[in-house]
Amino acid sequence: AVVSTQSTGDCRGEVTCGSCDERFNPTNKLPRLLPCFHTVCEMCVRGRSENGCGTCPICKDKFVTENGISSLKVNYYIMKMVQIFGLLESEQQEKLKCMGCSRSAHFRCMKCSENYCASHSEFHQKSRATHDHNIIAVKDVASNIHTLSAIREQEYCVVHTTRSLELYCLKCDKALCSLCCITQHRTHTTGSLASAAQRARNELSQLAPKAGEKMSAERQNVMSLRKLSAEVSRDHEQAKRNLKEFCGRMIQNIKSREEEMLGQLNSRKTALDKVIQGRIVDTEDRLKMVEQTKTFAERIQKHWSEVEILNVRKQIVSRLQEFSEREAESTEGIYSNKIMFSPSGEDGLLQSIWSFKNKYLMRSTTSVLMAVNAMKQ
Repeated sequence: AVVSTQSTGDCRGEVTCGSCDERFNPTNKLPRLLPCFHTVCEMCVRGRSENGCGTCPICKDKFVTENGISSLKVNYYIMKMVQIFGLLESEQQEKLKCMGCSRSAHFRCMKCSENYCASHSEFHQKSRATHDHNIIAVKDVASNIHTLSAIREQEYCVVHTTRSLELYCLKCDKALCSLCCITQHRTHTTGSLASAAQRARNELSQLAPKAGEKMSAERQNVMSLRKLSAEVSRDHEQAKRNLKEFCGRMIQNIKSREEEMLGQLNSRKTALDKVIQGRIVDTEDRLKMVEQTKTFAERIQKHWSEVEILNVRKQIVSRLQEFSEREAESTEGIYSNKIMFSPSGEDGLLQSIWSFKNKYLMRSTTSVLMAVNAMKQ
């Protein structure tokens, strides 16, 4: 049975792979976080990867995995959403059973990760040992589906599964339980998980605004390039009109010269268009990635747990720092030599034609590209 939209909001989109539209699971469809920050199931990643190189099925960005697909981070936030979605489904289908009896469960203890009927839920809250536990109605999970801090359960060590994650190893960049700390990381510098997560949040909160500033500059850059492209087109059309009017007064024996010059003029325009359109595409790609990274960074600060944030901290920080330090490329110099046609007069016809050709049409595509590359450096 399908869980109603009213009870799950847009949760279904969160728990299904954007490529195959099948639900994530911890066996063969682990949600893997790609370098472009799209989350795709492991099966789809494998189907689009070969020899350590892959392609995101959503945005088509290329990526490299040095140590195989297992080196891609698991999106634990999504896995938690899968768990919550399954919980909602089971509760609505009356398949969620009380830990204390055989009746249907409609309440969950966030501390114990156990489900209860109304009677056992009340008993659990009144018990001296568990009176301070947070019990929430399963139906209320839907209204808090993106506010996991209100429904967050304890996260446990993958090695020592009964011990909660409370510490953080600064050397290994990894969340630890107390037993991992005194066995495998006893010589490393460690601190509290909450402190490490707060530092990560502070780091992200400082870098995200800088990325936003770069986004503004890149948007302005795109606008300037588009205006430049329009100017090239306008000048090109005007130059074509001038050239046609001038060549219309020529004698027949130079008619072929007109077509030759038009070809050169078009080549010049094509070369400029290629450079400008290429810059537009590159700039828009960077802008898309900055926007995507910034949105992702802002979202995980609000909704992800400490472990989830720290799991992807290096990736996001590296990307945000790269964006923040990158200077926006200038558009100056791309179109410094205007496309023009302005003959000096019909009495000097041949002289005007050759002067025009040498001055404006003989610049090759290679020279234009060399000028742009020099400007980048």
